[in-house]
Amino acid sequence: MAHPFLRPRRWLALALLAGLTPWILSPWPLPQAVALQAQGTTVAFVAQPRLIDSRTTRNLASDGGAIYYLTVDVPAAAQVPMDRIVIRLDEGRDPTFRYRLGATQVWQTVGEERRAVTLGEVVEDRAAQTLTLNFDPPLPPGGTVTLALHPVRNPRWAGVYLFGVTAFPAGDVVQPRFMGFARLSFYEQDRHRWP
Repeated sequence: MAHPFLRPRRWLALALLAGLTPWILSPWPLPQAVALQAQGTTVAFVAQPRLIDSRTTRNLASDGGAIYYLTVDVPAAAQVPMDRIVIRLDEGRDPTFRYRLGATQVWQTVGEERRAVTLGEVVEDRAAQTLTLNFDPPLPPGGTVTLALHPVRNPRWAGVYLFGVTAFPAGDVVQPRFMGFARLSFYEQDRHRWP
């Protein structure tokens, strides 16, 4: 008869505990994905960035002068710089919708410090209704990133428009992270107002 301490389940439990001990004692959370890039491996964010806010300064259909603000939380635990963000109009298509690319602004806030972010190429694909913001250099993880997008005009028709927001880590072979939908609502202009 085997000694009670040598039962297989106890050994399995001890082996697991011994393997996890550094993580249990560590102040850092367990990683969700590997962030290191060796030859031919895929780079991914360890802690995932996420879209936390979206709003517009003007919400009338076809109105000019609006600014769309999208705020993304990029935790320091992401461990990988962010190379670019792609915004795609997924719901509420308007074939005439486009951005004023030169007016695009981005800033990063870490603690109380807010700094402007240098943009690389800003590319709009009107057929796919996407806007790609390349960061030059890639953004280090930590804090929040706010995008200020300037459409030429709001969409022509009233309704709810969903803009999908995806982050790409820096690297040769990367795993993009969909961060959520920016939901913006636009309303018809009241043409029956009293003068």
